[in-house]
Amino acid sequence: MADIFLHGVETIERNNGPRPVETIDTGIIALIGTAPDASDTLWPINQVVPVYGSNGPVTGLGETGTLLDAIEGIFDQAGRVSQTVLVVRVEEGEDIWETISNIVGNSATLTGMHALRAAKADHGLTPKLIVAPGFTSQRPADGVASIAVGGSGGDGYTSVPTVTITGDGSGAEAEAVINSETGKVTEIVITKPGFGYTVAPTVTLTGGGATTQATATATLGSVANPVTVEALSLARKFRAGVIKDAPATSTSAAISDRGDYDTDRLLIVEPMAKVFKDGAAVAQPASARVAGLQARVDYSEGFWVSPSNHVIEGIVGASRPIEHSIMDPSAESQLLNRNAVAAIVRAPSGGFKLWGNRVPSSDPLAQFWSVRRAHDTIIDSIERASEPFIDKPFSVQVLVDIAETVNSALRRWAALGATLGGRVWLDPGLNTKETWASGHLYISYDAEAPAPIEHITFMFSRNTGYYETLSQNAIREISRIAGTSLTAA
Repeated sequence: MADIFLHGVETIERNNGPRPVETIDTGIIALIGTAPDASDTLWPINQVVPVYGSNGPVTGLGETGTLLDAIEGIFDQAGRVSQTVLVVRVEEGEDIWETISNIVGNSATLTGMHALRAAKADHGLTPKLIVAPGFTSQRPADGVASIAVGGSGGDGYTSVPTVTITGDGSGAEAEAVINSETGKVTEIVITKPGFGYTVAPTVTLTGGGATTQATATATLGSVANPVTVEALSLARKFRAGVIKDAPATSTSAAISDRGDYDTDRLLIVEPMAKVFKDGAAVAQPASARVAGLQARVDYSEGFWVSPSNHVIEGIVGASRPIEHSIMDPSAESQLLNRNAVAAIVRAPSGGFKLWGNRVPSSDPLAQFWSVRRAHDTIIDSIERASEPFIDKPFSVQVLVDIAETVNSALRRWAALGATLGGRVWLDPGLNTKETWASGHLYISYDAEAPAPIEHITFMFSRNTGYYETLSQNAIREISRIAGTSLTAA
């Protein structure tokens, strides 16, 4: 209540109380690709064009490139739900690697997939599933595979120096690690391996307060797919997931490809899907269809549900057969799953299904794709619901309202099965008079999304005692029949 003079009557309308937490839309798909014959007016290069729902034709996109097939594949999965696709069209290059460079784009000029960073401001939409079908299965043999620190690692570093990589390829980036006690560079970590280098690039370290700069030498080799690496950097920003296609040549190639990543935001799919088109079965990257499948599962079953063991609609097979068994641990599908690669399999119950839940993460607590997405959804939803409390003055009422806003959401998600439980508390070690006086409030809460039931073990035991039951039943029945015969006689 404002402290002002009034000779009369007024009414103060209170808006205290918790706020409803609206679950974010988890099924928004970001699709990056090519369409050389598309209308530049309808589908401008390096700009986000939202496609809403699956009703009606997608016009002006042309018949060539990757976008039209991918959109059709996504909408094949839609069923009765309405999916949103954020389409980014890029120029098709002279070869696959030039096109990949266009897909990767530039973070400063917001080209390629970085155009997605404008989607929230321009369209009020945040991508939660990122795919670039046709451009995530390649594994360049000419990227920066390692960087060795030369000499003594320099001297006098007080902060981390900048690492610059220059050569005839593109996209390689790295970060230095220093030992604060010795003031030396101990390691250079490659964050993006790049591609297209014909000779080893030059690695230069600058800054960091060094009295003597360290030297470093790059070595070329087989590296992670640059589109996937860049998409993962955006996925962390958006709290999204990336679905990539494996090489679709062999199980060993898919497992080698998986070894390039350590993240819980990546679902790898092997092999390609076969689709009936123009009178023949043709192979197409499966990632777009899997993204559509995940969106359908989100809307029809829940954002915490895995897409595994669900039929992929609109396909007639896989580009290569994957041996599959739900009982034999040596089956090819089991080997792929064990190595965090999801497989397209012919299910014993019929149809072609996605089979696999795991992400390529070294963290034992970060193994499941569905758990990562569920936790992202909870965190995002609660953060967005907290906006009304920003800049409110500290008071018991406001603190209770914030806590109950979170608590009510956790109760609802637990009732739905999205979490196993959750609670909210104020940590006195974090919330001191100094932090509150500086305007900083810490709200602690926990939750745990349910892991998918990946392994069921039935414990079968023989029990010969049932022969006694059989004997007793037989004696009783024979006596009954004999008694009936005597009565009849």
